[in-house]
Amino acid sequence: MRVHKRKRRYRLKKTREARIRVGITLLACLALLGGFFHGIKLLWPVSYLDASVTEIDGIPVYTDFLDEAWRGRTGEQHRIKWLVIHETGNPAAGADAAMHNRYLHSEEQKEIPLSWHYTVDDHQIYHHLPDSERGYHAGDSSVKGGGNDCGIGIEICVNADGNYDQAVDNAAHLVAALLKQYHLDISAVKQHGDFISKNCPEHLREGDNYQQFLEKIKQYM
Repeated sequence: MRVHKRKRRYRLKKTREARIRVGITLLACLALLGGFFHGIKLLWPVSYLDASVTEIDGIPVYTDFLDEAWRGRTGEQHRIKWLVIHETGNPAAGADAAMHNRYLHSEEQKEIPLSWHYTVDDHQIYHHLPDSERGYHAGDSSVKGGGNDCGIGIEICVNADGNYDQAVDNAAHLVAALLKQYHLDISAVKQHGDFISKNCPEHLREGDNYQQFLEKIKQYM
């Protein structure tokens, strides 16, 4: 009887070991497949938001890329991993998206390494830099995988004569469209302050404003 029990325990032990080995093998295969498909995704040509896009969810989009002679144009292609949210920090009346577009294009900015991709106000969006190109907006220089290196910079206007809440809502529409365009999830939405020690986007960081912003984005996806 004892011999029979020992044999049974031995068989059960071997069965458990076999199941564990099968489980480990399956996990390894899944990891390899995940890496394979991730690699394929990286090799697959990215379809960037076309410069001819004139509206997103009814919000006018004006494409006015910086001239390649400006230092803000790096000319460096990048892999998009993040959508980096900023606020302009300029409450002056008239400091809307069009004004910030003029500012980026001004002669005073020609030799300044400063650029971001979009500025959003309460009624329009300006597109300053191709999505495919790395800009200077996150303050982390050329840190690999950082906000500049892999981020699309989005500035939200805070001008006193504008409707800030509407500007945030418009930015949520833009971010949702970009997430869909580049097959990213909500975790790709980052604050400027996630990359350097800076209180930006200042108003969105107050209370639960940022969480509400993320919920808006998910609603529009």
